Amino acid sequence: MKNKNSDQEKLAIRVFREELGLTRPEVRRFTNIAERTLMDIELGKSIPTVDNVLALARLYKKSLKQILTAMDLDVSDIPDDVPLTETKK
Repeated sequence: MKNKNSDQEKLAIRVFREELGLTRPEVRRFTNIAERTLMDIELGKSIPTVDNVLALARLYKKSLKQILTAMDLDVSDIPDDVPLTETKK
């Protein structure tokens, strides 16, 4: 995880929360992610568990790849999701 975050630069994962007008306590209520854990994720100090990534993706209505990218993780070599209809051919 690159931590190029400064006081003026916010990781997109925090921006997702702010765009929805949610506070950290509200995110905790909706996801059961501790406020301190969320703060560390938003500051780029920790990588969340898979369960927490899923909870944030559901709450923020973003794909898993968008959530991971928003945490400043390099997912450029990860394939995009393929719609289920294409995999059944």
